[in-house]
Amino acid sequence: MQITTIVRRTALIFLSMVFSMGIVFAQQRTITGKVTAEGEGPVPGVTVVVQGTTVGTITDMSGTYSIRVQGPSSVLVFSFVGYQTREITVGTQSTIDVVLIPDVVAVSEVVVTGYSSQRKRDITGAVGVVETTALKAIPSGNVVSQLQGRTSGITVIGSGQPGQTSRLRIRGFSSFENNDPLYIVDGIPSSTISMINPNDVESISVLKDAGAASIYGSRASNGVIVITTKKGATGVKVTYDMYTGTQLAGGGPTKDLLNTKEYANLQWLVYRNDGTNETHPIYGPSSNASPTLPGWAADTDWYKTITRNASMSNHDVTLSGGNENAKFFAGVGAFIQNGIIKTTDTKKYTARFNSEFKVLEGRLTIGENVSMTYGSSHGVTNLAEGSPIQMGPYRSQPIVPAIITKPIKGTGHDFVPGEYGGTGIIARLGNNTNALANLERAKDNNNYNLSVMGSAFADVKIMDGLNVRSSLGGRFFNGAYYSFNNSTYENAENNATPSMTEGANYGGHWTWSNTVSYNKTFGDHKVSAVGGYESNKINIYRELGGTRAGYFSDAVDYRTLSNGQTITAAFSSASTPVTLVSQFAKADYSFRDKYLFSATIRRDGSSVFSEDKRYGIFPSFSAGWRIKDESFLKDLSWLSDLKLRGSWGTLGNQLAVNPANAFSLFGGSPDQSFYDISGTGSSSAQGFRKNRIGNPDAQWETNVTTDLGFEATLFNSKIGIVFDWYSKQTKDLLFNPELPGTAGSASQPYVNIASMSNKGLDIELTYKNTFGDLGFNASAVLTTVNNEITKVADGVNFFDWGGSRIGSYNRNQVGHPMSAFFGYQVAGLFKDAAEVASAAKQDGAEPGFFRYADINNDKVIDPKDRTFIGNPNPDFTYGLNLALTYKNFDISTFIYGSQGNDIFNNNKWWVDFWPSFQGQKSQDLLYRSWTPSNTGASVPKASNKSNFSTNTVSSSYYLEDGSFVRMKNLQIGYTMPASSLSKVYLKSVRVYVQAVNLFTITKYSGLDPEIGGGDRAFGVDAGNYPNVKQFIIGLNLTL
Repeated sequence: MQITTIVRRTALIFLSMVFSMGIVFAQQRTITGKVTAEGEGPVPGVTVVVQGTTVGTITDMSGTYSIRVQGPSSVLVFSFVGYQTREITVGTQSTIDVVLIPDVVAVSEVVVTGYSSQRKRDITGAVGVVETTALKAIPSGNVVSQLQGRTSGITVIGSGQPGQTSRLRIRGFSSFENNDPLYIVDGIPSSTISMINPNDVESISVLKDAGAASIYGSRASNGVIVITTKKGATGVKVTYDMYTGTQLAGGGPTKDLLNTKEYANLQWLVYRNDGTNETHPIYGPSSNASPTLPGWAADTDWYKTITRNASMSNHDVTLSGGNENAKFFAGVGAFIQNGIIKTTDTKKYTARFNSEFKVLEGRLTIGENVSMTYGSSHGVTNLAEGSPIQMGPYRSQPIVPAIITKPIKGTGHDFVPGEYGGTGIIARLGNNTNALANLERAKDNNNYNLSVMGSAFADVKIMDGLNVRSSLGGRFFNGAYYSFNNSTYENAENNATPSMTEGANYGGHWTWSNTVSYNKTFGDHKVSAVGGYESNKINIYRELGGTRAGYFSDAVDYRTLSNGQTITAAFSSASTPVTLVSQFAKADYSFRDKYLFSATIRRDGSSVFSEDKRYGIFPSFSAGWRIKDESFLKDLSWLSDLKLRGSWGTLGNQLAVNPANAFSLFGGSPDQSFYDISGTGSSSAQGFRKNRIGNPDAQWETNVTTDLGFEATLFNSKIGIVFDWYSKQTKDLLFNPELPGTAGSASQPYVNIASMSNKGLDIELTYKNTFGDLGFNASAVLTTVNNEITKVADGVNFFDWGGSRIGSYNRNQVGHPMSAFFGYQVAGLFKDAAEVASAAKQDGAEPGFFRYADINNDKVIDPKDRTFIGNPNPDFTYGLNLALTYKNFDISTFIYGSQGNDIFNNNKWWVDFWPSFQGQKSQDLLYRSWTPSNTGASVPKASNKSNFSTNTVSSSYYLEDGSFVRMKNLQIGYTMPASSLSKVYLKSVRVYVQAVNLFTITKYSGLDPEIGGGDRAFGVDAGNYPNVKQFIIGLNLTL
């Protein structure tokens, strides 16, 4: 039995071995399949390897592959740059199709910071990263306006005028002159990004402190915004994105202003308050119980007359593709926006192409990136007396018809139906112009511009970790402008001589950059470094134009310079180009990814300074400590990561300096004569005089910055926190102090004499989580800036700026922020004669007029009692982003707010005081102003008296709280299921509806609390083009 058993078992083992060998030979087979990317098409160039062997292949242009495997236990490894590696056991399969998932974590962790990229976890400076998906939620043709509230540390203020670039500041002000940040677009420095198509943007990084920005040295004083545009990727991808919608003008300020009957009643109130009697040329004798209206009287709503509901649309088409060795991207776009003010609009057409090739087995990478933008715009004056918002609603009487409907015999013109109405109809209508006529006559005045921006590069891999790169890029632009000033007939003061101005310009800049980079890991040590040389030519610009007058016709066909009768101005101009040369180096070191150190130095030379002051050196140092990796914190499971960091460094600025600042310039003018000092004749002769006084000692403005912060993620990285405290001290600030009269008419130079301080906080909070089919994403940013001028000039501690018919209202003074409001503090209104008699002596004082505060308690109200009455700088600004996804539906909203800023409402001067201007007036002046029976009013009495106690000086009466909260965006979208698209060869389709500027919560009485202006004087509402509601439908499609 035992022998039999042994024989049976031996036979069984032998048969099993034979059978197994047969199976092995049978299972050696070929596996085929196709590799695609999630939501995309086929991916060529994917590496497919049998794990543990040298057997491998790559996918072809259609994404297919074929590979021989040994058996069911074989594992295929699919790998490609930018995607997660997939490992699949063969089993019994003969066809294996694979979908690669983008390596989102890896992509989001890499940040472009300047001449190189870094993992976000390794950065020791203050860098804000903007999610471009959220950025594009705001429909705009300009990237700057889309940055508002998207990351901490930046402030963006823009008007609703189409084509107007918003005002962007990073961590406050650094200069009295120019506080615009430096933009880096695909490695090319630029002072503007208005030519960029927002749909072309791939990533945006905001470099806020010296630790991040000092690699750009003298041009980084105001911060740096680094933009990369879209590049080609594997596979072929076609996208089409569009939206179209309407913008609602709304009711404007009409509800706060008077109609024609009310305006006439206000005139009667003025008569009663002033105790005067006269026969009004329009309303009749003031002895009548009430005014009478003439038959031609209109009741014009001037805001409605000059505005409209306006359309806007955008279309973008892109095509990209390639493999690991060759990639390309092409895109075209069209953005068209009509403004709510009639005849205003902007049109912007863009095209971009780039490609990249790897040759010599990947050791050499070459490529180029070229974009072209063509645009035209028709705009209007904003925040000034000539703005249509102020010229129409705030300055035009409602009785004046915009268009004549019945014959009227005017003061100098007989009006017939169809003509424009105006102040020339009869006396006492003022001297305002017809705002509608102004717009329609200027409808053919336009600006045109063409911009080409591009670069080419070569990157050589010398050895693993060592690369040499050279790039040459720049921008060329060409522009033309045309403006015709028509003759008029309808006004009290007409233009009888038509004139025309026309001109053209061109210019640009170029940058040649050469760098060497090194990256290597030695066990626990990681070292990276970059060094380079760069040369720039900027401010290349020429312009030629002229003006002629005396045109015999206003017809468009005759509008050429040659048809004018007289030359009123013929001019040509040029700006001096500036050359910059730079050497820079940056080194980063980390130990165990826990202790991080970085040092940067840059040496810049600029032609705007004299030879002795031409070069500046700008160093920075920063460090980080990933404290979460320490043993004493590793057991805190709720703490995913915690990094402490700090930086110190210097940044420079030369934007305030005229290229000729170092030199004294002399010149003459043909229209000026000079005495013949040679004594050879008694007649006058043209000579030379000093036009500019030079300052060869001028040098760079320098910012010394300090930043302390931390970055933390909690609960499996669901919650993120970024916190920064910063201090930015500007020294050697360039300022042009007043010169003594002995200097003559020569303009003063800029001198390094002033200083300024900025301190504040940047805070960012994020939360991401999923609950089954429900996804939730929220982020909030908050920025504070405390700005203070610490020095103006020797012996001078302030200078005034800004002004109107009540003088200057902004004072820049030591110990106070830029553009602070300055004037008399209104303590109330004089209730009666007794209060006037007991108060401090004040010119023009009488019951119902302003009572100013006696600041120095000397019982006399005079200029010594002026004080700081407001601050246009907010205490803080903030943004809140919320997004929900449920299956195929998504909803997102963006809320932006500003808190603690004041607005100087200059519109009140026109409508709250009767004698300011014979134009429109406010409901407050008629119904809520002081009268003998309403002595507790806050609005001064309606009177024809204009003096110190009413409307001739800057005072706190014009100040209002400018804080606001605005829902900038609400979007609801639906993505169609992929299963329903395969038959129509579409990869994804998303449709959405959107509301922009849906509501605003504010106490401000004006049209829009979002008020800009220049840095020395901003926050003044002098007729602002408002941001209005927009309603949009859109489509995102991928082929």
